[in-house]
Amino acid sequence: MTSKKRVHIDKTLVITLTQEGHNPKRKPSKSFDRFDLYKTGMTVAEYIAAGGVAGDIMHDVNKGHITLSAA
Repeated sequence: MTSKKRVHIDKTLVITLTQEGHNPKRKPSKSFDRFDLYKTGMTVAEYIAAGGVAGDIMHDVNKGHITLSAA
């Protein structure tokens, strides 16, 4: 049995899409739907409240799909 690591991200950080209007996820999939929740200028807290997952944020930062910055 594997345990999932919890991802801790400052919820006040602001998300910026690196390629506005481009969803790099495979359609149809849950990750595609969650990626569509991102809006440039929204905070991490707003993304999670809209149904996003913290683990997706770190994955998408590492892949260069989004950036995070202080408000």
